[in-house]
Amino acid sequence: MLNSTETLLEEEISRAEEIVLSRHDNQDLNATLLREDNLIIYRDGQMISQQSSTDREIYSRIIEGDGEGNTFLLEDIEGHDYMVRVSNLSDFFDSEMAIIKYRDLEDINESMAAVTMIIIASGFVLFLITTSFAFFLINRITRPLISLKDAAFKTAKGKYNTIETKSRDEIGELTLAFNKMNNDIQSNVEQIEHEKNLREQIFTSINEGVLYFDSRVRLIYSNKKGNYLYDHMKAQTETFEGFQNDIREIVQYREPAVERVDINDRHMQFSYTPVEQDRELFGVILLIRDITEEVNTEKMRSEFIANVSHELKTPMVMLSGYSEALIDDIVTEPEEIKEMAGIIKDESDRMNTMVNELITIARMDTGSDFFSIEENDFGDLLDKLAARFRHEMQGNGISFNIEVDDPDPVFNFDYDKINQVLTNLLDNAIRYTSEGDNITIGIRDTGRFKIIEVRDTGAGILPEHQERVFERFYKVDESRTRGKHGTGLGLYIVRSIIHRHNGTIELESEFGGGTTFRITLPKTNEER
Repeated sequence: MLNSTETLLEEEISRAEEIVLSRHDNQDLNATLLREDNLIIYRDGQMISQQSSTDREIYSRIIEGDGEGNTFLLEDIEGHDYMVRVSNLSDFFDSEMAIIKYRDLEDINESMAAVTMIIIASGFVLFLITTSFAFFLINRITRPLISLKDAAFKTAKGKYNTIETKSRDEIGELTLAFNKMNNDIQSNVEQIEHEKNLREQIFTSINEGVLYFDSRVRLIYSNKKGNYLYDHMKAQTETFEGFQNDIREIVQYREPAVERVDINDRHMQFSYTPVEQDRELFGVILLIRDITEEVNTEKMRSEFIANVSHELKTPMVMLSGYSEALIDDIVTEPEEIKEMAGIIKDESDRMNTMVNELITIARMDTGSDFFSIEENDFGDLLDKLAARFRHEMQGNGISFNIEVDDPDPVFNFDYDKINQVLTNLLDNAIRYTSEGDNITIGIRDTGRFKIIEVRDTGAGILPEHQERVFERFYKVDESRTRGKHGTGLGLYIVRSIIHRHNGTIELESEFGGGTTFRITLPKTNEER
């Protein structure tokens, strides 16, 4: 707007110059120019104008040198701005001559102020629009993105949630994709957790120890049994060092291996298997099996065969020898023949007893031995035992007593099997007692159980033998027994029968002070 005012001012002062130069009559010139507004003529130090206060103010400012150049701006005492144009015409006259033309810039300033207000208002409106648009963007874009970010962090922490989809644009499609991914992650994690728990339950339930080591022989995983065995091995420095060296060899040579390791009284089988894929070794899996029972069973089987062979060999030799003596007429006296025949019968009975006991054990081990557990009168069984053993005990000078502290000795048991148990216990008591000793069998009721005791005042059993008397073929010192020797199977059969009755048998003995076998049977039970 100032440029257009300056152009207009130049046009007006050019017109005034033409008038001044075309007229030489001062009176006519003054009359013509004085009719124009905002025009001042300077001639020989005098001001020719309408003599308004504005003319005088501008003229005095110019004379004082406030303006510079042909066109400049001045501010009067009222605070108005003016654009002033000075044209020097002294070259065309004999005296100093200049034309001064000015224009009030108040209208322009007001217009500029109005334009400024319009610009400010427009800027404010634009600010409001952009701010509203920004909030719109936040609601439509930023907030969904923030929700996606928060949901992603929750997913990373294992908290899965579904985000509501509020639009069908790219943000909405991204939200749908995130929800699907979130659900897939949750499903996969749950499946992995399920498989992990299942694997852990399987590994925990198996009797073998499972250990997994990485290629640096660091323990990565172990089940409960494996962790127990690993800690047990760590307590034994030499065993543990050898164990680590074995794993290093498996890592180096990548060949599976199986070895047997004895730890204290336990026998372990270690199976090493390298874990590799695409020729890259990840670690070694170690499976530890406790084969103590198998080793003991094999040992027991070998001992059983040896014991049976030994037990059968002695009577077989005696049967063969005495039979040959009778056949070859080595003995001819009737008393000697009768004695040899008696020995042959005793040994035959001993062999028959052993065979029957072996058959009984085989049936019990396989569960094929039939038990008839039903209500029976234990008092009747005691009467029959007393009638059977009383004569033999009297002949050996042994006192036999029966104690019944039970008003109703009727309960569920297998009559024949319990008869076999008490017969074996009484036979043992007779063998380990001497003349003047006592043997007592009794029963008492405790409410839920029946307690049967067989006590004697005989030789007793040494402490080191007491824990093993129920093993197969285990026999204590036979030099302290009276008469025929046992096979070492009787007490094993006794314990098996009591076990099948859901009962227990305990031994209390003092060497030289007698022995007590205490049997506890439930009053009402079924065969195990």
